[in-house]
Amino acid sequence: MGIAAIDAGGKNTKFYDGKQLIMFPSAIGINELERNLKSEHAQFEYEWEYEGKKGFAGTLAEESEYAESRRDDSKAHFDAILRILIALHQFGEGISFNIVVGQPIETHNETEKIAIKTMLQRRHDLTINGKAKTIIINRCEVTPEGATAGLLTVEQGLVRIIDIGSGSVNYGTLKNRKFLNKGSFTFTEGMESKTNLNIEAFARQIGTKAINKKWGKEDVVYLCGGGAEVILPYLKAEFFPNGQLLAADPLYSNVKAFFMIARKLYG
Repeated sequence: MGIAAIDAGGKNTKFYDGKQLIMFPSAIGINELERNLKSEHAQFEYEWEYEGKKGFAGTLAEESEYAESRRDDSKAHFDAILRILIALHQFGEGISFNIVVGQPIETHNETEKIAIKTMLQRRHDLTINGKAKTIIINRCEVTPEGATAGLLTVEQGLVRIIDIGSGSVNYGTLKNRKFLNKGSFTFTEGMESKTNLNIEAFARQIGTKAINKKWGKEDVVYLCGGGAEVILPYLKAEFFPNGQLLAADPLYSNVKAFFMIARKLYG
């Protein structure tokens, strides 16, 4: 039985099974047309067939004017499920899996979690680049993005996490490594939500929303996600002088924390 963590983000999908730490573009294209697309990065160039649909994904999708990367405040949709299945098809060992995936804090509720589990916990038949594979997901647990990444810290007491993604920003609050709903929320805009992103102005939005939710200036604040490194200097200067990156490479913080949970849940 394989154990894996998948962070199916709007820009990139991250996969981790304790041995392989892999990232590929999340863009998905769906059509019935003959394609003559070629990517410079063949490792993540995918043509797929699944449940009567076919299309393209990964670096191949980035070359098409028809492909999109769906970014919203839920992962209970076809694109997110397909990203997870592509990760398991390409990088998972065997065909049977127990997995942990993420959901934005704002929509991390029973209704959304049940929807994701219902979509995933079953047999899937997926073909990628002509290779057919059966994938059986026995168990799936859904954990809050951003807040879960706080498990990577050894801090006790009150800890704040800001997870800055392409389509949303998750604000997580933990106390003694336990998730608190109070002080945890989602801002449904991200690094790729703006037409012309102004880093300083966006950082001010991020910081202001935290202060408005009663986060304190002296709080211990960790940043993760794809936007963490560029946003951090502005947050430190104006809002949180104790702010720091959650890890040397904050892009993988969520998926590494997801795997910690998977290992504890599934052994």
